[in-house]
Amino acid sequence: MNPKEPTDSLPILSAMGFPGMVHASTIRSTVARAKNFSMLREQLPPGYIRIAAPELAGENVDPAFAEGFPLFAGPSISYKGQTLGLILGPDPGLCDELAEAAKVEYDEEEPELEWESFSSSQIAYRYAVDFGDVDYVFSKSSRKERSVYRNGIFDHYYSEPMGALVNWEYDKMAIYCASQWPDHVRKAVAAAAKVSIGDIVVRPTHLGRSFDGRLWFPSYVACQAAIAAKICRKPVKILYTREEDFLYTLKQARSAVTIKSASDDEGRLQALDIKIIINIGVFNPNAQEIIHQAAAAVTGIYACPAIRIEAYAIRSNILPLGAMGSIGATHALYSIEAHLNHLAKLAGKTPAEIKALNILMKGRSNFGAHPLDSEIPFAKIHRKLEMTSDYRRKYASYELVKKRDSGSRGGIVRGIALTVGYQTGRSFSDKPSMNAYSVETVLDRNLDLVITTQSAIASENLRAMWRTTAASALSIPESAVRFAPPNSDTTLPCGPLTLSRGASTVNKLIERTCRAIQKKRFRESLPIAAKAQTRVLKESVLSSGDSLGGLLFDAASWCGTAVELEIDRLSGEPRPIAVWMVVDAGRIVKKELALSSLRSSIISALNLCIGRDFDPDGTKEQYLSYGRLKFNDLPFIGIEFIDSERTTVSKGLGELPFLTIPAAFHSALTQALGVEPRKLPLAGKEILKLLESPL
Repeated sequence: MNPKEPTDSLPILSAMGFPGMVHASTIRSTVARAKNFSMLREQLPPGYIRIAAPELAGENVDPAFAEGFPLFAGPSISYKGQTLGLILGPDPGLCDELAEAAKVEYDEEEPELEWESFSSSQIAYRYAVDFGDVDYVFSKSSRKERSVYRNGIFDHYYSEPMGALVNWEYDKMAIYCASQWPDHVRKAVAAAAKVSIGDIVVRPTHLGRSFDGRLWFPSYVACQAAIAAKICRKPVKILYTREEDFLYTLKQARSAVTIKSASDDEGRLQALDIKIIINIGVFNPNAQEIIHQAAAAVTGIYACPAIRIEAYAIRSNILPLGAMGSIGATHALYSIEAHLNHLAKLAGKTPAEIKALNILMKGRSNFGAHPLDSEIPFAKIHRKLEMTSDYRRKYASYELVKKRDSGSRGGIVRGIALTVGYQTGRSFSDKPSMNAYSVETVLDRNLDLVITTQSAIASENLRAMWRTTAASALSIPESAVRFAPPNSDTTLPCGPLTLSRGASTVNKLIERTCRAIQKKRFRESLPIAAKAQTRVLKESVLSSGDSLGGLLFDAASWCGTAVELEIDRLSGEPRPIAVWMVVDAGRIVKKELALSSLRSSIISALNLCIGRDFDPDGTKEQYLSYGRLKFNDLPFIGIEFIDSERTTVSKGLGELPFLTIPAAFHSALTQALGVEPRKLPLAGKEILKLLESPL
C-alpha cells in the first residue's frame, strides 16, 4: 500500500514488517517496588542485543516520558510489569524467551498499594471547589446521609494488542502504531529519541474500538521502539502478546466516591459534601482532566444550593490507570445516581420521583455558574423510556415479589432501573494540543473529494458518517469521497479522537469545508481546496478561578437508559436481560451506523458491571478467567433516537453507554437484592452473601 494514496483502510500492525526488521521483547519487573535495580550482563546469541537504562547512558536519547516518567526503569522500580529493558533480535519467539530469562538484582521495598487512605507524596493532582455554606446547612439539617461508592479496575480488551513499529524511510523516522492521538506520538518520540519533529512521520495503523484506552500509552511504547531503532539503525517492532496486553497495558482507573448529603423530609437536596479519589496507578499524564471531568459530573443533573467537592488523583505502585469510555465522568455519575436512589428509599419515594424533585431547572445552576439556557430533557426522555421498557409495571411487580419473598427462596431475583445522563462536548484540558482539530478537503477534476485529517484513524462507522456529510454538502456520490492516509507529514496537528469529543467536531469541519468548496465550485476551476480548524470549547471558569460546571449542558447529548437484570440464584451472577436507550444526540447522519456503534459500547459498558475486576497483582491465569459477557448471555438491546430531525447539529454519543449503564445496572441490582451493594462489579459469591443477609 502506498502510504500517500487516498484509502479508506489502515494497515494492521501485527501483519506489518520491513526488510531487516528486528523484533523487541520487553524485560519486565516481577516486583512492585524496588531500589538499586541492576541487570546482570549475560552472553546473548549472535544477532541479539539488550537495551536498558545503562546502555542508554552514552546514546543521544532521553529515556524519559512525560513528566519524567522513565521509559526504562532504573535505578528504581515503580510497579509490577514495568519495562526494565528490551531484547532485540530476528526471532520474536527467542526474544520472548531471552526477556523472560533475564536476571535482575534489586533491593525490594514495601510498595504503596493503599490509595483510599494516602500520603501527600501520592497526590498527583488535587482539585477543590465549594459554593454556599455547606457546614451551616449540615448543622441545621435533620436528615444527613453518608455513602461510599466504589469502582474496580477494568481491561479494555483491544482488537489488537499494543505495539509500535519504527522504520527508516529515507531521511525520516516513520512510526507505525494504533493511537487515538497521532500528534502526541510524534511529539513524544521527538523528545525521547532526540530527533527533529520535522524528521518524524507518524503513520497510524488500524485502531479498532479503543474506548479511550489508547490516548497516550501507544506513545510510550512508540518511544521505546524509536530509541531501539535509533541505536541499532534497523526497523524495530514491538508487539505485545495477548497476555502482556492484558496484564501490563493501561486499564480503567478505580475510584472511591464519598457522598455526604443533607436533605429535607421530601428528599430535596440541601447540601452535598463530596470526596472523589481516583487511583491512577503509577502514572497518568491526563490526571488533571480525569479529575476535572469527575468533579464536574458528580452533581449529575441535579440542583443543590450548597456544594463542596474535593477530588484527588492518587498514585500507587501498580500499572498505569486511566480512562475507559469516559475520561472521568463514569465514576461520578454512577455515584450520584446511586445516592439519589438511596435518598428515594429513605423518603419512601420511587427513584424517578426523587430525581424529578431535584432536577436542575432552566435559569438555575450549581456553583453560581452560568444558568441553564434550556430545560434538561429529563421528563421527555424518562416518559419515553418508561413506555419503551414497561418500567412502571415491572418495577412494581419486582417490588411486590420482593415483599412476598424477601429471601428470594422462589428463585426469582430481578430488578429494573432507569438513569438519565449526558455527554458534554466541552474539554477540561489546559493543553492546547488536546483541544485543536483540523480538516482539509480537495475536490478534484473528476469530482472526487479527498479528505485529509489525522482523525481519519477513526472507525469505519465514523468515516462513513463523515463521508455521508461531505457527499450531501457537495451533491456527489458517497463512493466519490475518500480519505487521505492520516500521516503526520501531510496533515495538520489534531487533538485526540475520543468518545467524548472529536467525532462531531470533525463532522462540523468537514461540512464547513465542503460548503466552502460548493460556493466556489461553479466560479473557479477544479481542483478546489478548503481548510478549517477549530478548538473544542473549554469548560467555563468561575469567578473564583475554578473551572467547573458552568456550561456543561449547552452542547450536551442526552440519554436515558433502562437496565433489567436477573440474578442466578445458584451462582449469584447477575445477568442483564434487556437494555433500552432513548438518545437525543442531535442530527443522526447515519442511523444504522450510530445504532451499531451504540450496541458495541453497550456491551462493553455492561462488562464493567459483571464478573470481577482486574487484579493488578494477578498472574497470566487471570487472562483466561477474566469475566466478560458471553455471546449467549447478551441481552436484548433497544435503542431509539428522538428529535434527530429537528436539528442540523450532530453531537457526540459514544460515551453515553459508559455514563448511564453502570448507574442503571447498580440501581437495578439494588432493587433485585433489596440492599445497596455500593460497588461495581460484584462477584457472584458477594451477591449470594447479600441475598442471604437479613434485610
